[in-house]
Amino acid sequence: MFDLIVFELKKIVCRRTTVVACGVLLALICFIMALNVLQTKTVTNSDEILSGFDAIAYNRDAANAHAGELTAERIVDDLTAYRDLTLSKMDVQELATMSDAAAYSLMTQAFAPEERAVLTDSYYSYLLAPWRAPGQESYQAAALLTDEQIANFYSEVDRWFQDSLDDNMGGSWRYSDSERAFWTDMQQRVGEPYEYGYAGGWEDILNCVAFLMFAMLGVCVALAPVFSGEYQERTDAVLLASRHGRGRLVVAKVVASFIFSTAYFALYAAVICGVALVAFGAEGASLPVQAMTAFIPYDLTMAQAVGIAVGIAYVMTLGFAGLTLAISSRTKSTLAVFAIVAALILVSGMVPSAGSGILMRILYLAPANALAPQPLLDMCMSYPLGPVVLDLQGACWVLYGVIALACVPLAVISFRRHQVA
Repeated sequence: MFDLIVFELKKIVCRRTTVVACGVLLALICFIMALNVLQTKTVTNSDEILSGFDAIAYNRDAANAHAGELTAERIVDDLTAYRDLTLSKMDVQELATMSDAAAYSLMTQAFAPEERAVLTDSYYSYLLAPWRAPGQESYQAAALLTDEQIANFYSEVDRWFQDSLDDNMGGSWRYSDSERAFWTDMQQRVGEPYEYGYAGGWEDILNCVAFLMFAMLGVCVALAPVFSGEYQERTDAVLLASRHGRGRLVVAKVVASFIFSTAYFALYAAVICGVALVAFGAEGASLPVQAMTAFIPYDLTMAQAVGIAVGIAYVMTLGFAGLTLAISSRTKSTLAVFAIVAALILVSGMVPSAGSGILMRILYLAPANALAPQPLLDMCMSYPLGPVVLDLQGACWVLYGVIALACVPLAVISFRRHQVA
C-alpha cells in the first residue's frame, strides 16, 4: 500500500502541469509578499515619507510608545490631554461644523510639527473610534467629548457594538434574537482592559492570508488529472482490471492527493507567515485581537487569530481537493475539472452582494471573502440554523469539512464503478 501511495504521489508531483502551474503560483506568492514588505509606507513627524523596512521600524516604535494595558485611568489621562491639545488652538464650535478636509487644513496651519504628530497619531484614532463619525478627524471627535464620555471608554465600545447589531448590517440582514444573544455573549467574553502594542507581523499575516486561495488553485491543477487523466490516456481499462485497481489503488490515489495538498499548502503558508514575521517582527503574539480594532467580538490573541485563519484556509484546501477528486472521477476532461473548481474559488468572491443579506452570507463563504480579516473577525456574520447559531468561522469549518468528507467516498465509488468503453 505504501508503495502505491508513493507511486501515485510521484505521478502528481512529476506531472508537467503540476510542476509549471504550482511553481508559477509559488513564485507569485513570493513576489507578492516581497512587494507587501517593500511597498509599506508611512509618514513621519516631519512629513517625511518612509517605505519598506524603514516604515516598518517607524510604525513599530510608534506603537511601542503607547504599549501597555488600556486601563480606564490611562484612557482618561490620554484622551483628556489630547482634547486639551486640540482645543488649545482650535475652537470646538468651529470644528463641529467643519468638513474633515477643512479641519485637517486648519490643524496643519495652527500646530507645530511635534503637535501635529500627536494629533495624527493612530493610537488616538484607536481610542476615539467609539465616538468618531464617518469622515471625521480624530481631533474633531475629541473636541466634542465630555469628561463623562471619556471616563466610559469600554461602555462606549459596548454601546457601539449594540448599535451595530441594531443597524442590522445596513438593513440587509435582520438579526434574530438568538443571533443577538450569540454576538452579545461573544463580545462580553472579551477581557478588559485591552492591551495595546505592536503586532505588525501577525496583523500582516491576517491581511495576507486570503492569498492562500492561490495554493488552493495549485492543488486543483495538480489533482484535476488524478482520475480524469486515466480516462483521457485510456489507462483506466488496465487499472480497473488489475488486482487492486478498484481497491487499494483508488485509496492510494486519494491519500497521495491529500498528502500533496497538505504539503503544498504548508509550503504556501510558510512563505506568507515566514515573510511577514521576519519582515514585520514576531512580537505581539500574545496581544488581544482588539489591538487592531476595539470592536472585534472575539476573545483571541493575535497568534490565535492567525492560527484560526490559517486553519480555516487549510480546511478549505482539503474541501476543494475533495471536490476536485469527485469531479475528476466523473469526467474525462481535466480542463473542465479545473475550470469548475477555479470558478468556485475565484468568481464566487467577485460577485456583488450589497443589499442582500442572504446572498452576502453565501458569497462570504468563498475563500476570497471568508479569509479577509474584517469578515472573519469583525463583521458579525452569522448563520442561524434553528436554535444553533454559527459565526463565519464555524460555518467555514463545517461547510468545507463536510465537502471534504462527502466528496472523498464519492470519488472512490465513482472511479470503482466506472464502466470502461
